[in-house]
Amino acid sequence: MPLKISSFKKELFKQDFRNVGWISIVYFIGLLFTLPLQLVMALSDEVIEAGNYGMFPHETGLFSTTFLFEIQMILLFGLPVFMAVFLFRYLHVTSSSDFVHSLPIRRETLFNYRIMSGFIFLLVPILLISFIMALFIGFADVSEFYHTSDLGNWLLLMIIVSMFVFMAGVFVGTLTGLSAVHGVLTFILLLFPMGIVALVFYHISFYVNGFSGSTVLEQSIPHLSPIVDVADVSSTGAGGSLIPVSYPALGIYLLITVLFYFISRFVYKKRQLESASHPIAVSWLRPVFKFGVTFCFALFAGMYFGETQNTYGWIIFGYFCGGIVGFFLSVMLLRKTWRVFSVPQWKGLAVYGAAAAVLISFIPLVLINYENYVPASEEIKGVYLGSSYYQYDDYKTGEDNQMIEAEDTIETVKLLHEKLLKEGDPLKRDGENIFIAYELENGEETYRSYQADSTSLQEELTAISKTKEFKEMNHPILNVDMDQVDRVNIHAPSNGNHVEIVEPDKIAGFLGNVKEDIYQMPYQGINDSAELGSFVEATLNGEEPVHFSLDLTYLNAQEWLREEGLQEQVMLQAEDVEYVEVYEWQHSRDLPPDLAIEQMKSSGKVPLRIESNERITEMLETRSNPSNGTYLVGFYLEENRGYVHTVIGVHENDAPAFLLETLGNKK
Repeated sequence: MPLKISSFKKELFKQDFRNVGWISIVYFIGLLFTLPLQLVMALSDEVIEAGNYGMFPHETGLFSTTFLFEIQMILLFGLPVFMAVFLFRYLHVTSSSDFVHSLPIRRETLFNYRIMSGFIFLLVPILLISFIMALFIGFADVSEFYHTSDLGNWLLLMIIVSMFVFMAGVFVGTLTGLSAVHGVLTFILLLFPMGIVALVFYHISFYVNGFSGSTVLEQSIPHLSPIVDVADVSSTGAGGSLIPVSYPALGIYLLITVLFYFISRFVYKKRQLESASHPIAVSWLRPVFKFGVTFCFALFAGMYFGETQNTYGWIIFGYFCGGIVGFFLSVMLLRKTWRVFSVPQWKGLAVYGAAAAVLISFIPLVLINYENYVPASEEIKGVYLGSSYYQYDDYKTGEDNQMIEAEDTIETVKLLHEKLLKEGDPLKRDGENIFIAYELENGEETYRSYQADSTSLQEELTAISKTKEFKEMNHPILNVDMDQVDRVNIHAPSNGNHVEIVEPDKIAGFLGNVKEDIYQMPYQGINDSAELGSFVEATLNGEEPVHFSLDLTYLNAQEWLREEGLQEQVMLQAEDVEYVEVYEWQHSRDLPPDLAIEQMKSSGKVPLRIESNERITEMLETRSNPSNGTYLVGFYLEENRGYVHTVIGVHENDAPAFLLETLGNKK
């Protein structure tokens, strides 16, 4: 009998190779194309001389554009899923399932052999490619492309993630009875943690004032889905080698792989043979599936109507419609028919809908204390004030990332925060974006994000924006030692002109005036923009340049440019503008300015048209906002022939007197 069983096992492996060996071959050919072949082409004399091998200077390792990382991603997440689907397809065909399980082999042994086959067919191509890439290290100079540590990182990630994705597919395969559903549900499982967290956080942001959903999403989403985690190639491994996933994360994926194995083996042993061809093969999982689909569709529809309509009535309508659609779609899938609109199913909808409604209502209540929390002064080490978490994240990753630490400024920020608690509206989409980050003495950070009418916050915002710390936080050029700047390039906002300044005395003169203008600015809004200003880059000792916008309101810098005969070359002049159109921004306030102005045009709105050079100059010097305002202003340049060049928002208290008078008379 042992001899017969051994013979069966050999035949099983041969059968597996006939069924899924092609996937292993495709995996090998795909990796051969993305790594060794690309390396050979990059090492060819002609390509090296042309400097065309596709690698950016900051990139190292095998996770780079040179080695077609995007195609590697498709292979890494696609083929292990195919391997699981085709290797366990017999579970989803009644005749095949009956035949295989009638063989004189225990279910557990049969399952283990399938898993072993899958691992072998997936890992052999990876190991072969690693061996080929190791040979290149020994016989060619590939130091411009990768080192031994890079190859080790690549091998580690490819092995662990391939096993993880394969076991995720096996786990789903034991729970379903249809191969098509098997593949789709596997990718849903890989993306589900990220998706559900995003939906829940969007839901919370509609109800909790100050909740910074984008902050939480930015910090957590890349680690909630292996697909997004691997796609993020910003993190570095040991020795500066590029590796998309950190070593602790790879360890977690390995542990989850082991967990998937034991759960899948348990389900496989208990699975009923007659469950083949059922979308969900495990009976107790069917109500969970129905509730999950109902809940997710309700949240998604609520998020859609919340973002587009910004009213609680529409949000509730979205929950209601999304829940109905999600429930009946799940029932159709489970029953494999569209005839599901019977009385029992409507009763089921009432039960599942009520459960989803309770959960949706309960989630924001968990953060009720979050909304009203303002750190005590003695707990605060430093504070940051800006327009978004992304701006703050960029600031923190820079070299000059000092927080505001002056006690009086911190107290003013706290007063602003307390005022925002009263005046902030979670559904407001057309106000000033205000982001506050507290760095606490215990090392933790607290974030709040608001949208509010800046006119009611003018006193606090003005007091904060006048401080030296705030200006240096928002203008990196203020932290630059002018003696370290060896070149300044000023690029005009139109016509493509640019001027390069290399003389040390002129660099000092120009930057000195720029700094004086910034320090003298009476008020700077959190969302102020310089869309019509020139783009300036100051290079420090040949290293990464510091960028900033040269606004037309920088009067000292403008005067210096005139004295040097450069002002007309690099700054937008009234003569460059054919005309300006101004709309009262009463509609489409949830759209970006450039889209809002197009929508107003198409709807037949008649703008105020400005053609006088004197008036155009006033509009050019007006303080603007990139995302909102009382008025929508479009600038049309001579060279653009009727196409809008720049669209800005202007608040009423920043608008020129002639504009207020003209539009007031029109009313």
